[in-house]
Amino acid sequence: MNKAVKPFCKGKVTRRLCLMLAALLIAAGLPVSRLTAHAASLPTSLGLAQHGINAYNEGWQYSFGGKGETVNGVRVSDCAGLIYAYFSDLGVGGCMGGATAQATQNCILTGTVDQGLPRIHGLALTIMETDDINDGFSHIGIYIGNNESCENSDYGTNMVRGSIFRRSWTTWHLFDNGVKYPDNGWYEFDGKMVHYTNYEYDVDTRIDGFTIGSDGFAQLDDGTPVAVIPDLLSDTYVDASVVKDWLETNGWNAPSDPSEEQPEDYNGIVSANSVNLRSQPGTDSSVVAMLHHGTKLQLGEAVEGGLVEVNGKSSTLWYPVTTMNGRTGYISALLVEISIPTPVFSCDGKSVTISAGSADIYYTTDGSDPDESSALYFAPVYTLSSTYKAIAVKDGVTSSVATATVLGNGAIYNDFAFGKDWYAETVDKAVSQGLFESSANKQFNANGIINRAQFVQVLANLSGEDISLYDFEDMPAFSDVPENAYYYHALAWAVSNNVVTYSTKGFKPNDSISREQMCTMLDRFATQFNYNMTWEADSTIFADDEKISDWAKEAVYIMRNLGIVNGVGENKFNPQGTATRAAACTMVINFKERVVDRSDQYEVNGWGNGANLEFADEITEFTDIDRFEDME
Repeated sequence: MNKAVKPFCKGKVTRRLCLMLAALLIAAGLPVSRLTAHAASLPTSLGLAQHGINAYNEGWQYSFGGKGETVNGVRVSDCAGLIYAYFSDLGVGGCMGGATAQATQNCILTGTVDQGLPRIHGLALTIMETDDINDGFSHIGIYIGNNESCENSDYGTNMVRGSIFRRSWTTWHLFDNGVKYPDNGWYEFDGKMVHYTNYEYDVDTRIDGFTIGSDGFAQLDDGTPVAVIPDLLSDTYVDASVVKDWLETNGWNAPSDPSEEQPEDYNGIVSANSVNLRSQPGTDSSVVAMLHHGTKLQLGEAVEGGLVEVNGKSSTLWYPVTTMNGRTGYISALLVEISIPTPVFSCDGKSVTISAGSADIYYTTDGSDPDESSALYFAPVYTLSSTYKAIAVKDGVTSSVATATVLGNGAIYNDFAFGKDWYAETVDKAVSQGLFESSANKQFNANGIINRAQFVQVLANLSGEDISLYDFEDMPAFSDVPENAYYYHALAWAVSNNVVTYSTKGFKPNDSISREQMCTMLDRFATQFNYNMTWEADSTIFADDEKISDWAKEAVYIMRNLGIVNGVGENKFNPQGTATRAAACTMVINFKERVVDRSDQYEVNGWGNGANLEFADEITEFTDIDRFEDME
C-alpha cells in the first residue's frame, strides 16, 4: 500500500479532510462525483451488487476520494466512492461519507462474517478499524453472492473480485438508505436467474422445475446457467425494515462486537431514539451507552428506581438489560417495548418442531387459538396433515399467534388451513404425492389461476415417468417454448403421448387453461388404459352443452361420468371458464384415484389406446367427433 496516501477514510481527522476537500471542489465549481443527468431510479440490492460486478468488469481504478468520476477515460473511486457512485448514477442521493459513515448511518442491521452471511446480494462488507467495533471501519465493499465480494481496493490494485475470506471481511451490514430488496420469486442477476425465498436467494434446491446450484443460479441439466425468462421474473421488492425483521426473527441477530458474547435470546427492544443505558435504575446514574430505536435487548425482571416521565406518562420501573454487544445496565420501562419471538415451525417429514427461544410454547391443532391452557410443547409432535397454531409465553408476555399447515410430506404452508379451507385435503394429497411442487415461500396460492404449462407439468408428474428423457428432437417444437423452460420436458412428454397436439400457432404456455381443455387432456391421458368395464352414464347433458367445443364434448362427459369434474351450478359446465390451483388439485386427485390407481382393473395396452366405455344414447352420439384436431 502507498504509505504517502491513505486509501481508506480513517478516523475523524481524515473524514474532516474529505469533507473539506469536497467543499473546496464545490466552491471552485469542479465536479466531486459523476452524476448522470437522468431521472432517479429505484436502488435495489441486486442493482448494487451488479454495480460492483460492472465496475470490476469495466476496470475502474482506485483514487482516494473518488466517487465514480471519469479521469482519462476511466472511472475512478475509492472504497466508499464505489458504493456512492451506484446511487449517484441512478440520480438519487443518500450514501455520503466514508466506510464508517456508510456502515453506521445508512445501515440498520450488522452481523459478523465469522458467524455467517445472509444470502442477500448487495450487503455491505467492512473491515473493522480495531478490535472494538465502536472505533469504526477502515474499508468497505459489496457482497455479490456465492461468498464473493467486489471492492475498489488500493493504488496499483484497483478493483478486486474474489472470495470474502481472501479479503478477511469482519462485518456485514444491511443498507437502509432507500435500497429495496427482493421478496419472493425469480429475479435476474448478472444475466442469470436467481430465486429468492423470504428475502434470501435459494441454493442447492429445485424450484419450478429448475435446479438451483450452490452459487444461487438456476441451471440446466448440464450445469450451464438457465437463460433469463422474462415472463417468470418478479418485480416485487420490499423495504430494508421488512428484511431486517425477518433476519432477526430467524437468528441473524449476531452481536455487533465479535469479542463479546451474545445473549441467549431477546425479549425486548428500545422503543425510542437516543436512549441512555444507565449504570443504575435512575437518571442520576452514569451513562453506559447510547442506544438507538429498535436495538434488541435481553430483559430481566423489572425493579423500582427513579421516576421517569415520557410523553405525559410516568413510571418508576426499570429493566436490567443486556444489549447485543454484551453491555449491561438499566433502561426505564417507558423506553422499552417488550417482545416475545413468534413461534417458528419446521418439519423433517416425520415430526413437527416448534421453537421460540427459551419461551414456553402452547399449541393447538383443532383450529382454535391457543392460550396457556392449551397443549404445552416440549418435544417434536408426530402429527402431520394438520394445521398448527402456537404462541410463546415468557415472563407473563405472550407472542402473536403463529400458524402453520403441515402436509403429509412435511411441506409447510401458511395460506390455507385444514378444517377451514375445502381444498386442504386434496392439496395435501397433490403436494405429498409429488404432483404439485412444494412452494418455497410457504404460499400455495390455492385461488390463483393455473395455466397451460403448469397443468401439463402436473400431468407429467402424474405419469410417473422420467420426463427428462423427453425432448423435441424428433418432432416439431412449439415456436413459443424455449428449451430452458421449466416445463420443456413435460411438454415433450405430453406431445409424445398425445396428451397435447402440436400446433403451428404455438403452445401458449402462460395462458390460463379452460375447463374443457383440462377434461380433454385428462381424457387423452386416460387412453393408456383399456377399460374393460361398463360405466353407467348420466344421460343428462349440461344446460350450456352448445358452448362446449365439439372436440371436447366426449371428454367433458366422460370426466363428468367418472366423477372427475362437476358442473358449476344450474346444470352448467362453463367450458371456457378457468380453474384455480385448488380446483386443479381436486380434479387431478379425483382422476388419479378413480382412473390411474384403478389401472389394475383394466388391461393396460400402452399410450394411445382408447377407453372402452359404454354410455347412454345421449352420450354415445359424441363418439364420432374428432375432438382433438382443433384443440390448441
